[in-house]
Amino acid sequence: MPVTMKEYLLHEANIAEEVLNIVNAVILVMDRDGRIILFNKAAESLTGYSFEEVKGKCPWDCFILPEEVDGVRSVFAQLTSGDFPNSHINHWITKAGSHRLIDWSNTSITGENGAIVFIIATGIDITDRKDAEQEIEKYQKNLELIIAERTAELNHANEQLEIIARIDGTTGIYNRRYFNEALETEWRRAMRTQGPISLMMCDVDYFKNYNDTYGHVAGDKCLKIIATTLDNAINRASDLVARYGGEEFAIILPGLDSTKAMELANRLIGEIRGKCLPYTSSPVGDVVTLSIGVATMQAEEPENHVAILSAADKALYKAKMQGRNRAQQYSADT
Repeated sequence: MPVTMKEYLLHEANIAEEVLNIVNAVILVMDRDGRIILFNKAAESLTGYSFEEVKGKCPWDCFILPEEVDGVRSVFAQLTSGDFPNSHINHWITKAGSHRLIDWSNTSITGENGAIVFIIATGIDITDRKDAEQEIEKYQKNLELIIAERTAELNHANEQLEIIARIDGTTGIYNRRYFNEALETEWRRAMRTQGPISLMMCDVDYFKNYNDTYGHVAGDKCLKIIATTLDNAINRASDLVARYGGEEFAIILPGLDSTKAMELANRLIGEIRGKCLPYTSSPVGDVVTLSIGVATMQAEEPENHVAILSAADKALYKAKMQGRNRAQQYSADT
């Protein structure tokens, strides 16, 4: 039996309705005034409203948050004027009162005169995805904060390790390791500038006997006072005072000639003696004293920085041999 046109159209309508109801997306069709004329099963499931409950009503009268109504009306006005935003997002309020975030895509159906008669809106519930994104963003921010804190802690720890690696724990001045690095650096700089470089090796006179007499605690305190005195007496930023080992101190003096180096050495000896640190059993007096060997050179070969160290050490040895509590300038016959 032939199918009539009415039956065909009814069949087509039923197929269209079935398609609308099996898709997971929210679909609603509105007339030019925004009244709902179709509300699929997914929309019913999401909102908790049946089609009969919303039929003939506008979405902003049923689902839209009050603070978003003006924005939704503005989008709808654009749609009916033929200006289609690619998409827009707004919240829907369900019958139970919960809020869902919907991402919309829109299209239209026009009449014979080309005027828009229906708006078809297709929406995807992105609430869970958005919540997950916000949680991820929150987690990332927390993670960034934790990483920043850990990085700051690590940097601080590295700074402390660097200090420990460079600073002598007893005296608070630079240690021998840093002195060796600094001497090599300053020697190379002196090679470039073609200027002199002076080095002092200082030794606390009869310090072993001082420790035996007053004890190691007093000995450490004495070394700290001497270190501080030497460090404070050096005025130029380029100069460096370090504990070389035991009761020995070393002073690097870039750009200082032999005459000025000897003047400084004698002043340092006077300042240490002027501290009047008691040492009644000292063979050279009743206070702690210092012997200093001074060497001044023109830097030539990169590896020869050890030569000035050896020269200052020889001068110190001669100062000790000549009675201590004095400064001695290095010369070839020292």
